Parts: sequence; structure tokens; C-alpha cells
Amino acid sequence: MFPTARPRPTKSHAEIGVYAALARCSDLDWYAFHSLRLRNSSSTWTGEGDFVIANPTGGLLVLEVKGGRIELRDGHWFQNGKPMDEPPRDQALEFVKSLMKELRRAGVETPPYGVACVFPDCEFSVPPTNGDLHGIVLGARDLPYLPDVLPSVFTAAVPPYRLPTNRKWIQQLNTLWGNTWVPSVRLTDRVNDAAERSVALDSKQYELLEYAGETPRALVEGPAGSGKTLVATELCRRRAKAGHRTLYLCFTDALARAVAVQFQDPSIEGVRPQATSIRQYAVDLLRGRGLPIPPPDKAFWDEVSFNAAAEALPADADRPQMVVVDEGQDFEASDWMLVEQLAGNRGLWVFRDQRQAFWTERTLPSSLETTLAARLQLQQRYRCPAGLAAYAECFASGDTPTERPSPDQVKLVVAAPEETKDRVRHLVDELRRQGAKPSDIAIVSLAGQSRSELYKLPMLGSHKLVHGDSPEARDHIVMETFLRFKGLERPFVIVCETSGTHLTQFATRMHIGLTRATVAATLVAHPELVAADPRLSLLQS
Repeated sequence: MFPTARPRPTKSHAEIGVYAALARCSDLDWYAFHSLRLRNSSSTWTGEGDFVIANPTGGLLVLEVKGGRIELRDGHWFQNGKPMDEPPRDQALEFVKSLMKELRRAGVETPPYGVACVFPDCEFSVPPTNGDLHGIVLGARDLPYLPDVLPSVFTAAVPPYRLPTNRKWIQQLNTLWGNTWVPSVRLTDRVNDAAERSVALDSKQYELLEYAGETPRALVEGPAGSGKTLVATELCRRRAKAGHRTLYLCFTDALARAVAVQFQDPSIEGVRPQATSIRQYAVDLLRGRGLPIPPPDKAFWDEVSFNAAAEALPADADRPQMVVVDEGQDFEASDWMLVEQLAGNRGLWVFRDQRQAFWTERTLPSSLETTLAARLQLQQRYRCPAGLAAYAECFASGDTPTERPSPDQVKLVVAAPEETKDRVRHLVDELRRQGAKPSDIAIVSLAGQSRSELYKLPMLGSHKLVHGDSPEARDHIVMETFLRFKGLERPFVIVCETSGTHLTQFATRMHIGLTRATVAATLVAHPELVAADPRLSLLQS
């Protein structure tokens, strides 16, 4: 719904009522824009669509809302007893034709379209019989059941013509409507959906990608949720389309797997990009050379990138023409050595957020940093709702928040250590009861793998748990540590196991955990921690 919270300013109580009814249609994967206005080239008033509905798989529907008592007598239409200047649909028909012209002027393929009417103040059992209104008029008795009846009206009003090959027409509707909103995006929602990626990119991100076409090496910095991974993966796709061998590297296997699934999109043209974690890539290089792989312990993982750089680099002709590093703040010196050897003088783009750097001693080597002449910034955050983003920010900045976030976005559950598992299970049960799918939920532990009790569980009550790098992650609840879940996101995140003497850099852990949520985050914390931390006690007040 645009606007998301309430309708645009209007004196029409009828439009307010229709807005409320449309807001109940959340199960439809559609977009609804209230009061989309257009002006012609001479800046004189052209018209307004009361509600413009975009169905990505069906086309566009304009709802013309007529309040008051609507009647048809002797072939003439009346509103509250006064003759109407034109039949109910005519104004919307003129508007939608102008809207199609605007889309074509913007170079966008136009979708099939139609017009329907809503008479929200009129109760009737038999709708108007006019040929042009048959099956496309809704009344007061229909509004309570709008989620059920709107699809049939859409089908009756919008002809089944060929849809555009992408969804840029939806993005252009958003531009014409005048909002800076960008859909919150999960990586798993983007699999095999190149059109949705176009809707998600904002003007700043497009500008950055256009700049990338002329810039072989750059450092991009941005806060959590600013679209770094989105831009990084889109950059890989664009280079692949140009025929370049492209390698996407990150620190965690879970993020690498999610991106690798995206790169299986059959719409990707050119040389398909490769996505992997830096140390798994190092292991693959060593295996490719037939070198022995010892049992993977900490010492092995600490040295694997160095060993690959020293002994197993691919031939120059087989090396990537573009290396894209995501979550670069987590790479250590040996990882950068491998990156530097791979990239050589070829393309290299590095994306990072220093405020999410858990290992403060890990930095970009100065020898490499000087080669990244272009320094770019992504400022706008899109992942988290505003209240949740502001609350998470206090853990990054060290400031105490002065305003409590909405409980719909950030919630606190106080539980003793022995109660944590049951409380988390109850929270999952409640989310599922309210309609959340397993793939909407992540449980993020602030403890490490060896210290987390929940991380080891295959089941939580009746709910199956998988790790973020599991092939089943797209279909089930993910149970992860805060480090392994970096770069990923879910609508609902439960942050737990928040206490313990081993929890160094608590604020960084919390900032990472909170910023994984696209809709709401719930913190499960021990009473002592809540009492000692004003940022947590604020949620309790």
C-alpha cells in the first residue's frame, strides 16, 4: 500500500473507506497506489487515479471511487440527486490512457490495463447492468470481502494481453506517484526474479552501477541495510552480461550460498558469475591442484587462504576479470592476499561496513587500498523499518536512544537462561499462528557456534531448524549465529543467547543481529542484562 500507514490527504470519506478495505488485501502480492496524479506537458491538470493497482502477473487496474448515493435513471447518472458530468468510468478511462502515455514516454513497456468502479456508500444486491460496467462495480456490501472479490473484478476489467518482459512499469508507477520508497528485499525472494531486482534498485544505486561501467576498481561503504549485497550481485550480473568472468566473494558460507542460488537465474546472460566464500574458494583451489586437505581445524582455516595464494592460484587466463568482495570488513590479511593475487591489475570492487566489523584488527591492506581509487557511499537504509533501524543504530553509535521504538518493530522478552529455549519456541509458535511462513523466520544467537545451545538443535518443538548454508534454508526456519547470518535477512528475527562472559563486543553483536530483520526483531534477554543496559530497559518501560 502506498502510502503504507494512511491514505494521502483527501476530503473523500469514500476513498478513506476503500483504502482501509484494500489494506486488508495483504495476501495479494500486488501494489496499490492511492491518488496517483498526472499533469500534461503544459503543466495543466490532467487527472487523478483514485487507486492504481499493479498486479505483476496480470497488469494494471484503476479503481474509480464515487462516494454518496449513486443512481442511474432514464440512462443518466446521478450522485446525491445531482446529474453527473460524465459516466462513472469516463474520468478514470481518460486518466489511464494518459498514464500509459507517461509509461511509454519513460521508455517502459506498458501492461494490459482496465478500469473498475467502487461505490462504497451504496448497498445493492444487483449491480448496474450497463454493458460497460458489467462485472466491474463494487459496492458497500463488497468492501468487507474485498480480498475475495477483488481478483475476480480484476480479471473482468483487465484483458489478458501480453505482459511486459520486466517489472519496470511498476517502478515507474512508483516514480510517478512520488514516493522514495524501495521494497524491502530478501535475497531468497530474488531467486529467478530479475524484474524484481529492477524495482528494488533506487536512483543512487542505479547511479553507482552506471559508474561501475567506467570504473574497474572501487571501495563502496554503507550501513547495514543500504543494499550493498544487492548492488554487488547486480554488478556481477552486469559484468557477466558483458562476457566477463566474475567472482563474488564473501566471508560466510550462508551468504555465498544464497547469492549462488541467485546466479542460477536462467535470465542471466553471458558468463555465469561464480559465488563462494573466500575460504571455501581457497579450499577449492587447493583441491584443484591435488594438494592434501588436512582435517579442517582452526589452524587450517587460519592458513587456507595464504596457502592457496602461495601454491594454488589458477593460471592467468583462468582468473576472474572482475572480483567483487562483499562484507569486506571481515576479511583478514591472508584473505586479502588471495584476493590481491587473484585480481592482479584487473577489476576489483570491495563492499564493506566498518561498523559491523567484529574483528577490529582486520582491515583492508594499505597496498590494496591505494589501488581502489574510487570511494563510493550508500547512505539510505532500506532493509529495516525506521524505528528498528534507529534502535539498532544506538548499538553502533554507543548512544542511548531517547525514544522507544514501536513494539511492532522491536520487542523485548525477559527470560532466565534456563527459559530461553521455551521462550524462543513460544515466539516461533506465535509467529506461525499469525501467518508467518517458516522461511520468514530466523533465530539469531549472539553466542558462537561452540557456545550456543540452540545452534545445535535440529528441531524446536515441532519446528524444523536448519542453518543458513543448508540447501533447505529457503524453506525452513534458520537457526544461526550472528556472524554466520551476516549479509542475510528475514522478515522476523529472534535475537537470543544475549548474555555470557564470552560475549565480547556485545554492541556489535546486537547491531548485527537486529539489522537482519526486515519487519520486526524480538530480543530475548536475561533480567540482569536488561537491568544493566539502558538500551534494553527502555523497551521494558
